[in-house]
Amino acid sequence: MPAMKAFAAHLLRMVALVLASGIACAILVRSAPGALVDERELDRRLGEDSLAALRAQKAKEAKLGTVFVRYLHGLILGDLGYSESNHEPIAALIAERAPETLRELAIGLAGAWLLGLGLAIPSGRWRQSRYIFLAYDATSTIAAGFLLSLPAALVAYLCLVAGAPASVVLMLVLAPKVFQFARNLIVQGYGASHVAMARARGVGEARILWAHVLRAAAPQLLAVAAVSASMAIGAAIPNEAICDVPGLGRLAWQAALARDLPLLVNLTMLVGLVTVAAMAVAETVSKHGVAPAVGATA
Repeated sequence: MPAMKAFAAHLLRMVALVLASGIACAILVRSAPGALVDERELDRRLGEDSLAALRAQKAKEAKLGTVFVRYLHGLILGDLGYSESNHEPIAALIAERAPETLRELAIGLAGAWLLGLGLAIPSGRWRQSRYIFLAYDATSTIAAGFLLSLPAALVAYLCLVAGAPASVVLMLVLAPKVFQFARNLIVQGYGASHVAMARARGVGEARILWAHVLRAAAPQLLAVAAVSASMAIGAAIPNEAICDVPGLGRLAWQAALARDLPLLVNLTMLVGLVTVAAMAVAETVSKHGVAPAVGATA
């Protein structure tokens, strides 16, 4: 029963936050200057009747409460609405663009974690060699800080000029953040007393890393992995817009430029759903993490 109550609480919170993100997006778009101006009104071929019909349609769409209730009703029926800027149903647009974004996120996250952990592990492994540790730690920290200071859009532009794929951008954006979190956890893990005892008993370094260091830090690392997924989605929008990747990020960018409210609301709620789900996973893992196997030396 407590588990069911916790699950229900998470589910209700997710629904509330996702709906709140959709409402906030609609209010911000409607409040923008010129939001109710239709570009078709500039067409001199339109008569007064056509202009009046366009303005009446815009005035009807300005009633956010009515529009949002209609949208929720369609959402229950599986209808996400219609994109005026793309002249296509929104559900078809998302289904068409989602695989490219998912592939980009999967490669980018996997590469970022391999790179971040690969740079963090030597910081803990060499902590007993003072000068090597200080030199490596200073170099890696400065490099990570430099990458963190670069905006994601600038990294995307530099990778575009260099001809690198879009997934490389996510690796370079996320790897320094993964390194910062993982480095502290791994250094702390290597400094534990049971690691010194295992090394004194002749346990191999690979076994120490896997059974004593990474396993002890697993709950925190899993929580960071869940959070990094939401960070990757945020970085994917400027990345796909600059690198011209036909994914959901570029679709969101185009929808913002065209002020396509139905499409923007759907994409905002989708991003909100993934972000809230990632945070729920991180919170659950932090509370019910895997206990480290302190005595596992075999």
